[in-house]
Amino acid sequence: MMRELSANSNVISACPICNWVGQQVRKVTVNHQVQSGIEIEGEQLFLCKTPDCKVAYYSQDGKETILQDQLISKIWFKNVTPPVPICYCANVTEEEILYHVAVAKCCSTLDDIKKHTGANTGRECLTKNPAGG
Repeated sequence: MMRELSANSNVISACPICNWVGQQVRKVTVNHQVQSGIEIEGEQLFLCKTPDCKVAYYSQDGKETILQDQLISKIWFKNVTPPVPICYCANVTEEEILYHVAVAKCCSTLDDIKKHTGANTGRECLTKNPAGG
């Protein structure tokens, strides 16, 4: 049985694999994230937020699932191997930020990190970030 929660007249479905409630995402986001040749049938899609679940996206009815390994970009909060993306627009990884803070010691504020890496300065989150921004 699939769990569903009602939120302001929207139905939020649970992942058909892990049964945790996901985050609603726009179809345009999913279309930009899937590898070439993968068709998206569902109109209402959700991002599975469970770190150890292999499902990235699923349809409201649970009949369609898209796995993490079918995506172009890794989902940062999923259990993925490095490099772990932090800013998808500027292609900045966790390792790059740690380098600037801990090794190069050139960054001690968010503004420093933005200046040195370009993180959090893009405008394409809707299509480049798997969560849609």
